[in-house]
Amino acid sequence: MNILNTLAGIGAEQRTRRFFLVIAVLLGFLQAWTSRMDLVNDTVSYLDIGDGVWHGNWLVVVNGLWGPLYGIILGAATNLLKPSVDWEYPLVHSVIYAIFLFSLWSFDFFLREFISLRRERESADELSVPAWVWLMIGYTLFLWSALQLIQVSETNPDMLVAAFVYLTAGLLIRVKRGVAGWPAYLTMGVMLGLGYLTKLIMFPVSLICLTALFAIGKRRPVQCLAAVAAFSALAAPFIVALSLEKGRVTFGESGRYNYAVHVSHVPRTHWQGETAGCGEPLHATRQIFDHPATFEFGTPVSGAYPAWTDPSYWYDGVRCRVDVRHVVGNTATLLRTEALFFFELHGSIVAALFILFYASGRKWAILEDLLAYWFLLLPAIAALCIYALIHIEPRYLGPFLVTFLLCLYFSVHLRASEGHARLYSAIAVLLLAMYFVPIETSSLHIKAFVDDVAGRSKIDPDSPEEIAKAMYQLGLRPGDRIASLEYSLYNTSTWARLARVEIIAEVYYWPTLSESAANDFWKASPATQGMVIQAIGKTGARVIVSQMPPTPSDASGWRRVGKTDYYAYWLHRTT
Repeated sequence: MNILNTLAGIGAEQRTRRFFLVIAVLLGFLQAWTSRMDLVNDTVSYLDIGDGVWHGNWLVVVNGLWGPLYGIILGAATNLLKPSVDWEYPLVHSVIYAIFLFSLWSFDFFLREFISLRRERESADELSVPAWVWLMIGYTLFLWSALQLIQVSETNPDMLVAAFVYLTAGLLIRVKRGVAGWPAYLTMGVMLGLGYLTKLIMFPVSLICLTALFAIGKRRPVQCLAAVAAFSALAAPFIVALSLEKGRVTFGESGRYNYAVHVSHVPRTHWQGETAGCGEPLHATRQIFDHPATFEFGTPVSGAYPAWTDPSYWYDGVRCRVDVRHVVGNTATLLRTEALFFFELHGSIVAALFILFYASGRKWAILEDLLAYWFLLLPAIAALCIYALIHIEPRYLGPFLVTFLLCLYFSVHLRASEGHARLYSAIAVLLLAMYFVPIETSSLHIKAFVDDVAGRSKIDPDSPEEIAKAMYQLGLRPGDRIASLEYSLYNTSTWARLARVEIIAEVYYWPTLSESAANDFWKASPATQGMVIQAIGKTGARVIVSQMPPTPSDASGWRRVGKTDYYAYWLHRTT
């Protein structure tokens, strides 16, 4: 109660904001710190894009799956600071943490604008909810979204997308309030353009945002057109370049690729045209052995793992027929999954909304109250529905769920009374408490940080850094070409990036990947193993690596890589 009394006193809004800013900065740092030696596999492709740009190969940004902006940011950081093997991934996490702080600032702008809009819409006889209550509700949802759904420990670009979404939402509110000048309109166009260049799905979302802008800013059509011009200036060059490369008008290939993989069940890598009704690849990876299925992909795409540097290149030609039944079934499943996010924080999100709407007693007028924020709801709902058509991951949804939920909370109107004031305060405190209860603290990483500082953490021998250094000790050198007996997207590509080597061939196998179950190299006969090694030897790979121990354990030519779980078979030794 002392905390509540303090927050409810003079300067409560400033104190609440400072409290959450400190908490967010601290918890974000803990996530970045404890995950600093790890990397999400997709980020290897972004780093390769950044390297290409830094070395003058701007064509590398013309990528059908990965937006160029994030890679350019990472490339600038790594090529300017030139970190060692031990420091490259911590540097990446430092960049992510800086992006998180940018997202935090963007959200604070959005939330302050939303509070101002709500103040202007309140009638004389309704409850004026204290700003500190709105801040507590809003920042709790932000912490949940940023630290549990998106996560600072993730090295994907979704945190940067969230920052652009929040800034755009805040600027839309300024336009709605009638206080936006030329800078706001131009900034909105720039934010949407940068959002698209970060993640290609933001193109249709940006069009919806611009449509909403014209609707709420119809008295200032010239400024709205300026926003469109700013967006087009950033988006059009990439669209033109990508369309020319693909031979058709396209703003991105992520939808086509993900539909093929997640709805039509085309293999996520090394598609050879075997899926009925999905066309034929124009330039697939080259299969060099049948059983176990082994592929070579050293040209023409480059990178630590060329098969994943630009998947849209290898999947040119995929044209899966739209099966309405499958699409409807898949969408229904994904919409149910999205609905479950409303029951996060131990159900307190949806329970709080139910209580507030019930207490308002406005019945169907609730819809009218909610539709007052249609210009925010429409882009958020559109993004959620677009993802639900094909594939979702929690990190994709963060800013759109938060925007949608805030619209729900802000649309509740209660009669002015002491009881309703206490109810709103209780809801805010409940949400915050549910975020910090023990079950949710896995996102806080406090114990891991304390163990690190106290020196109780042990070096992981299978971290990308340790594997890269151990391979160096065995004679691997930057620029070498290697092959893998397992699917390289899982683990191998992350240390190959640090070692500055290129994976040019692999056996398409991973224990949990059902489509690859028949490709276990170590279950093949010794004669077959020998033929696979011989086929890989013709690709120009210098060494073959395996994440699985040889079978039999004394298999000739295999050597354990330091203290790691990797084993190496040298095809070509150099003096």
